[in-house]
Amino acid sequence: MARLALVVGIALCTFGYSKCVFVSNTGGTDTGGGIDNGGGTGTLATTLILRDSTGLASTSFRFGESIRFDLEVRNRTAATVNLVFPDAQIYDFVVLDSNTTRVRWRWSENMTFAPGATELSFDPYSSKSYSVVWDGVQSNGNQLPPGDYRARGVLVFDEFASDPIAANEQGSPLVNFTVR
Repeated sequence: MARLALVVGIALCTFGYSKCVFVSNTGGTDTGGGIDNGGGTGTLATTLILRDSTGLASTSFRFGESIRFDLEVRNRTAATVNLVFPDAQIYDFVVLDSNTTRVRWRWSENMTFAPGATELSFDPYSSKSYSVVWDGVQSNGNQLPPGDYRARGVLVFDEFASDPIAANEQGSPLVNFTVR
Protein backbone atom coordinates (compact mmCIF):
# COMPACT_ATOMS: atom_id res chain seq x y z
CA MET A 1 0.00 0.00 0.00
CA ALA A 2 2.85 2.38 0.81
CA ARG A 3 4.38 1.65 -2.60
CA LEU A 4 1.10 2.48 -4.32
CA ALA A 5 0.90 5.79 -2.43
CA LEU A 6 4.47 6.56 -3.46
CA VAL A 7 3.73 5.78 -7.13
CA VAL A 8 0.61 7.97 -7.06
CA GLY A 9 2.55 10.81 -5.41
CA ILE A 10 5.32 10.60 -7.98
CA ALA A 11 2.78 10.52 -10.82
CA LEU A 12 1.07 13.64 -9.51
CA CYS A 13 4.39 15.46 -9.22
CA THR A 14 5.49 14.26 -12.66
CA PHE A 15 2.26 14.88 -14.59
CA GLY A 16 1.03 18.00 -12.84
CA TYR A 17 -1.20 19.09 -10.05
CA SER A 18 -4.43 17.27 -9.39
CA LYS A 19 -6.92 17.29 -6.56
CA CYS A 20 -10.25 15.83 -5.54
CA VAL A 21 -12.64 17.63 -3.22
CA PHE A 22 -15.88 16.30 -1.76
CA VAL A 23 -18.61 18.88 -1.37
CA SER A 24 -21.88 18.06 0.29
CA ASN A 25 -25.09 19.97 -0.37
CA THR A 26 -27.53 18.00 1.71
CA GLY A 27 -30.14 20.74 1.50
CA GLY A 28 -30.99 19.53 -1.98
CA THR A 29 -30.83 22.94 -3.60
CA ASP A 30 -29.17 23.73 -6.89
CA THR A 31 -26.13 25.89 -6.21
CA GLY A 32 -25.70 26.75 -9.90
CA GLY A 33 -22.53 27.71 -11.71
CA GLY A 34 -20.78 26.29 -14.73
CA ILE A 35 -22.33 24.50 -17.67
CA ASP A 36 -25.11 22.09 -16.86
CA ASN A 37 -25.04 18.85 -18.81
CA GLY A 38 -28.23 17.06 -19.75
CA GLY A 39 -30.60 20.04 -19.79
CA GLY A 40 -31.43 19.71 -16.11
CA THR A 41 -33.17 16.33 -16.26
CA GLY A 42 -30.44 13.72 -15.65
CA THR A 43 -29.23 12.05 -12.49
CA LEU A 44 -25.84 13.79 -12.67
CA ALA A 45 -25.00 17.38 -13.59
CA THR A 46 -21.45 17.65 -14.93
CA THR A 47 -19.75 21.02 -15.37
CA LEU A 48 -16.33 22.18 -16.52
CA ILE A 49 -14.87 25.61 -15.82
CA LEU A 50 -11.55 26.73 -17.29
CA ARG A 51 -9.45 29.13 -15.20
CA ASP A 52 -6.47 31.28 -16.14
CA SER A 53 -3.21 31.58 -14.22
CA THR A 54 -4.83 34.07 -11.79
CA GLY A 55 -7.64 31.63 -10.96
CA LEU A 56 -10.36 33.54 -12.78
CA ALA A 57 -12.85 31.70 -15.00
CA SER A 58 -11.89 32.37 -18.60
CA THR A 59 -12.21 31.13 -22.16
CA SER A 60 -9.27 33.18 -23.47
CA PHE A 61 -5.66 32.34 -22.59
CA ARG A 62 -2.26 33.76 -23.49
CA PHE A 63 0.13 31.54 -25.47
CA GLY A 64 2.05 29.44 -22.93
CA GLU A 65 -0.31 30.24 -20.03
CA SER A 66 -1.35 27.36 -17.76
CA ILE A 67 -5.03 26.42 -17.78
CA ARG A 68 -6.79 24.98 -14.75
CA PHE A 69 -9.61 22.56 -15.48
CA ASP A 70 -12.25 22.43 -12.71
CA LEU A 71 -14.70 19.55 -13.11
CA GLU A 72 -17.73 19.23 -10.85
CA VAL A 73 -20.15 16.32 -10.90
CA ARG A 74 -23.31 16.71 -8.84
CA ASN A 75 -25.96 14.16 -7.91
CA ARG A 76 -29.30 15.89 -8.55
CA THR A 77 -31.38 13.24 -6.84
CA ALA A 78 -32.49 12.23 -3.36
CA ALA A 79 -30.96 8.77 -3.92
CA THR A 80 -27.35 7.64 -3.55
CA VAL A 81 -25.64 7.15 -6.92
CA ASN A 82 -22.83 4.58 -7.24
CA LEU A 83 -20.46 4.41 -10.20
CA VAL A 84 -17.92 1.63 -10.82
CA PHE A 85 -14.74 2.13 -12.86
CA PRO A 86 -12.59 -0.75 -14.19
CA ASP A 87 -9.41 0.62 -12.57
CA ALA A 88 -8.25 3.52 -10.36
CA GLN A 89 -8.86 6.16 -13.04
CA ILE A 90 -11.99 8.11 -12.15
CA TYR A 91 -11.75 11.27 -14.24
CA ASP A 92 -10.07 12.65 -17.35
CA PHE A 93 -9.70 15.88 -19.31
CA VAL A 94 -9.20 16.40 -23.03
CA VAL A 95 -8.43 19.32 -25.36
CA LEU A 96 -9.61 19.08 -28.98
CA ASP A 97 -9.28 21.19 -32.08
CA SER A 98 -12.31 23.40 -32.66
CA ASN A 99 -15.04 21.62 -34.67
CA THR A 100 -13.13 18.31 -34.93
CA THR A 101 -12.42 15.31 -32.75
CA ARG A 102 -8.63 15.67 -33.10
CA VAL A 103 -7.21 15.32 -29.60
CA ARG A 104 -4.42 17.79 -28.81
CA TRP A 105 -3.98 16.70 -25.18
CA ARG A 106 -5.46 14.12 -22.83
CA TRP A 107 -4.63 14.32 -19.14
CA SER A 108 -4.39 10.54 -18.69
CA GLU A 109 -2.21 9.86 -21.74
CA ASN A 110 0.81 7.70 -20.83
CA MET A 111 -0.42 7.32 -17.25
CA THR A 112 -0.84 3.98 -15.52
CA PHE A 113 -3.67 3.41 -13.07
CA ALA A 114 -3.86 0.72 -10.41
CA PRO A 115 -5.86 -2.30 -11.61
CA GLY A 116 -9.07 -3.37 -9.94
CA ALA A 117 -12.54 -1.88 -9.80
CA THR A 118 -12.95 1.50 -8.13
CA GLU A 119 -16.33 2.57 -6.78
CA LEU A 120 -17.40 6.19 -6.46
CA SER A 121 -20.45 7.00 -4.39
CA PHE A 122 -22.48 10.22 -4.46
CA ASP A 123 -24.73 10.90 -1.49
CA PRO A 124 -28.05 12.57 -2.30
CA TYR A 125 -27.57 16.13 -3.62
CA SER A 126 -23.80 15.99 -3.14
CA SER A 127 -21.01 16.72 -5.56
CA LYS A 128 -17.39 15.85 -6.18
CA SER A 129 -14.83 18.14 -7.79
CA TYR A 130 -11.59 17.38 -9.62
CA SER A 131 -8.98 19.91 -10.75
CA VAL A 132 -5.96 19.61 -13.01
CA VAL A 133 -3.53 22.34 -14.06
CA TRP A 134 -2.23 21.95 -17.61
CA ASP A 135 0.90 23.74 -18.79
CA GLY A 136 -0.37 23.92 -22.39
CA VAL A 137 2.05 21.32 -23.74
CA GLN A 138 0.30 19.02 -26.21
CA SER A 139 0.65 15.25 -26.40
CA ASN A 140 3.32 15.72 -29.11
CA GLY A 141 5.48 17.80 -26.75
CA ASN A 142 4.85 21.16 -28.43
CA GLN A 143 3.13 24.16 -26.85
CA LEU A 144 -0.51 24.54 -27.94
CA PRO A 145 -0.41 27.23 -30.67
CA PRO A 146 -2.76 30.23 -30.83
CA GLY A 147 -6.18 29.23 -32.12
CA ASP A 148 -9.65 28.01 -31.15
CA TYR A 149 -10.10 24.81 -29.16
CA ARG A 150 -12.60 22.79 -27.10
CA ALA A 151 -12.15 21.13 -23.72
CA ARG A 152 -14.10 18.50 -21.84
CA GLY A 153 -13.90 16.93 -18.41
CA VAL A 154 -15.45 13.57 -17.56
CA LEU A 155 -15.91 10.86 -15.03
CA VAL A 156 -14.56 8.15 -17.29
CA PHE A 157 -17.17 6.14 -19.21
CA ASP A 158 -16.69 3.34 -21.77
CA GLU A 159 -17.17 5.36 -24.98
CA PHE A 160 -14.88 8.22 -23.91
CA ALA A 161 -11.64 6.42 -24.88
CA SER A 162 -12.72 6.03 -28.52
CA ASP A 163 -15.02 9.09 -28.79
CA PRO A 164 -14.12 11.96 -26.45
CA ILE A 165 -17.26 13.89 -27.42
CA ALA A 166 -19.72 10.99 -26.93
CA ALA A 167 -22.89 12.06 -25.13
CA ASN A 168 -22.97 10.92 -21.50
CA GLU A 169 -24.09 12.65 -18.30
CA GLN A 170 -20.71 11.75 -16.78
CA GLY A 171 -19.08 14.16 -19.25
CA SER A 172 -19.28 17.93 -19.35
CA PRO A 173 -20.47 19.74 -22.42
CA LEU A 174 -17.63 20.94 -24.63
CA VAL A 175 -16.19 24.29 -23.52
CA ASN A 176 -14.85 26.49 -26.31
CA PHE A 177 -11.70 28.47 -25.59
CA THR A 178 -9.07 30.51 -27.41
CA VAL A 179 -5.30 30.70 -27.12
CA ARG A 180 -4.04 34.09 -28.31
